[in-house]
Amino acid sequence: MQISKVEIHETILKLLTNSIVQAKKDYELAKESRDSDTKSSAGDKFETGREMMQREMDKISASIDQSKSQLNFLSKINLHRPYSNVDVGCLMKTDHGIYYISIGLGKVEINADSIYAISLDSPIGQLFKGKRVGDILEFRGKTFKINQLL
Repeated sequence: MQISKVEIHETILKLLTNSIVQAKKDYELAKESRDSDTKSSAGDKFETGREMMQREMDKISASIDQSKSQLNFLSKINLHRPYSNVDVGCLMKTDHGIYYISIGLGKVEINADSIYAISLDSPIGQLFKGKRVGDILEFRGKTFKINQLL
């Protein structure tokens, strides 16, 4: 793997930003659909359709808020800080993959490399928290050895 932490961070920022842009488009489509729904003689059907669109809009709005919160969290990470133990912002190389301790985004493919963006609040993040190079941990039947922290 030759990819840098900065590249990983920027890719995650781009993914979140694109997610927000798409969600805003979806929100507008749902709003247009809700507003253009015409009242028929079956009034209950009209109200049910509008309610379903409103629920979808609320769900999309919550997703946008969460993505914005994640962007805000990422903006506070110092990409050049050295790490002696696992903490927010470190890039951790293990014998089972590369983990960027940031937000819980899961597997991110960058130039054919797989990086796992995980939160310290996740179960595996809690296990890794505070650990150092050389530490060995077990999670869900797998043994992880921390090889490098960047």
